[in-house]
Amino acid sequence: MRRWPVAAALIAVTLFLVVATQMRQGGWNDASRLAMVEAIAEHGHLWVDGTQMSRYTGDVARIDGKFYSDKPPALAFAAVPVYAAEKALGITFRGNLSRAYYWTTLLTIGVSTVAGLAVLAWFLPRIAPDPRWQAATILAVGLGTLNTAYSVTFSNHPPSATALLVAFLLLWHWRRFGGGLASITGSALAIGFAALTDHGAAFYMPAFLLYVARPDARPRGAANDTARSHGGADGASSEPRRGVAVLVFAVVSGAAVVAYAAYAIALSGSPLPLPLQPRLFDYPGSYFADRGHLAGSALPHASLGDFARYVAFCLFGYRGLFTLTPLALFIVWGVGRVAVSPTHPHRVEARLALVPTIVLVAYYLVTSSDPGGNAYGVRWFCLFIPMLYVFLADTYALLRRRFTRTLFWVAYALSIPLALVGAMDPWLDPTRWGTGFAWVIVLRAHGWL
Repeated sequence: MRRWPVAAALIAVTLFLVVATQMRQGGWNDASRLAMVEAIAEHGHLWVDGTQMSRYTGDVARIDGKFYSDKPPALAFAAVPVYAAEKALGITFRGNLSRAYYWTTLLTIGVSTVAGLAVLAWFLPRIAPDPRWQAATILAVGLGTLNTAYSVTFSNHPPSATALLVAFLLLWHWRRFGGGLASITGSALAIGFAALTDHGAAFYMPAFLLYVARPDARPRGAANDTARSHGGADGASSEPRRGVAVLVFAVVSGAAVVAYAAYAIALSGSPLPLPLQPRLFDYPGSYFADRGHLAGSALPHASLGDFARYVAFCLFGYRGLFTLTPLALFIVWGVGRVAVSPTHPHRVEARLALVPTIVLVAYYLVTSSDPGGNAYGVRWFCLFIPMLYVFLADTYALLRRRFTRTLFWVAYALSIPLALVGAMDPWLDPTRWGTGFAWVIVLRAHGWL
């Protein structure tokens, strides 16, 4: 069967990004990163004092009397060449904010999003041979998740999720389909970038390393047959091959952690990420002087009941994961079913994706009381969504009854408009627009309700 549906899906997502990418900063999150980009490209230093974009953010840490973006630096570093080229053409945040924001976002976030989906399109034939399922997966990730809403802003969530997805797929390719050390190196670089863009990606590093180191439990013949059927090499990793792969993955991904620690030490004197150092936010007017506002640095819940309400809010509340992305409920169930199966051919990879995700979500839920500030949905869920959606076709195959399959497609269909509504205004402050589900608030703010 021809793969034109896959090409059509990639084109559809690309056109969406070209049309929908925002032309203004939406909140503290993106403005903080862009202030760092502006400071480096225009002034040659890291502190953001005096930059145009620093006027729109409170996501800053004070160090030795100067203010710095408190965000992981990789995304800002990646955008510096883009903004430098714009500056050479006379497009700056101070001179023409809307044009500078649009092109910086499209050429950084948009391009990386499409590139990640292209890698997904390259990999999917190995586990979902039908091009219609490949296209459905690409459309679901590109147009039907929380990542869709943030892919049109200068947010770290889409590129970090894309990098984690690529790291996951390259490891899977190495393990099951005869990929060489290039796959291992690419995976390590990708997860290193993800961790330098979103701290949560570091939770996946130990699991990914164990996946590389773990001997293949399948019979050697079965592993070989799987690899050869896809044109690869011996699917069962030999001991020398696995040992070299472990070393390469550990060194390359570990270098990213060391680099980030060196960056933090150079700025603050501590290897901890800046948001995990409350002392850096202890200055007049700082929103984060209250440690409860710094996710990951405190235990803010007063009781188990308070914690249970917060968990319910993050998952099923007015901007909860499953409220805004109902298809994700099926996906999480499906990945769980695959992971616990003793015979499913993708069970090990499902466990690789699911176990660190459970640990990460538990960490965020326990250590935070504010799910992402003014934002459409709980933003930290974006990191793992594309990776879990790789199992879309597997999830559908587990649904045996017509009723549940119908519900699956209903959830699929609903998730796309819900995501597109979020892309209209992903950083909306709901204060002026009353109460209701997040999509209701956005539509009300734009005069559609």
